[in-house]
Amino acid sequence: MTKKAKTSFLILVWSIVAIQMYVNYQEQENRLNRTVTAFSVIDDSMTREWVRGCGYFGEMEISEELCQKMLKNLANKLGITDGYALEKVQGESGNGMALTKKGKQADTRLQILGMPQTEGEPRQYVSVEISTGEGAKEAWKLYKKVERIYEELGMDGNVSFESEMEREGDYVTGNREAPIREILDLTDAKQVDAVRGNGICTVYGYTKKVDSYITLNGEKVNLQIALFYDENTDSTHIKIGIPIVNSSF
Repeated sequence: MTKKAKTSFLILVWSIVAIQMYVNYQEQENRLNRTVTAFSVIDDSMTREWVRGCGYFGEMEISEELCQKMLKNLANKLGITDGYALEKVQGESGNGMALTKKGKQADTRLQILGMPQTEGEPRQYVSVEISTGEGAKEAWKLYKKVERIYEELGMDGNVSFESEMEREGDYVTGNREAPIREILDLTDAKQVDAVRGNGICTVYGYTKKVDSYITLNGEKVNLQIALFYDENTDSTHIKIGIPIVNSSF
């Protein structure tokens, strides 16, 4: 494919803003509503939610001008039309462009990064990171929206959802498993494995309410619960990740 053809292809793909995917739409909505209902029960304890995604776009050179246009179209799909900033990105993770928007309800960072190769053109990746305090229900809707966007762009994106909550008391060293049991029950998940040590408890589970999963020791896993006890505040910090927790305490 010539450089001109690649550029035309990129413009075509990234200019389709209004098209939405409706394949099995009703089934997806029903699954979404069931999961949102489960998370809404523990919403009052949530302090922050994150949606992260990363997808491989292809091997090609992308000009700064085209990169900016792609980011703006991606932002448009997320409902971001103004108040954002564009900046160049250079570092070990790659070179490219980033679009950031700090809003009242959420902070968003979109990136297109090219990873240089020994031979050939750079490998281009598209990443999305959204931090919100609106609650798990709204964050879960964002999670599903980001999944659909990667599908629309023809990318096999890895998208994750994460929530953080806090409970008074020690739910790690005291073997009090109330929050773990509550989360597993609310999401209709079965416990696959658990690891305790160094003041941290990690539980892996699997629920049919979520399509994506990873494999752990031959078992399907798409829910991770991580607990850390803080002696200074006598409180337990709990992170819930789908399919896993991607951040540290």
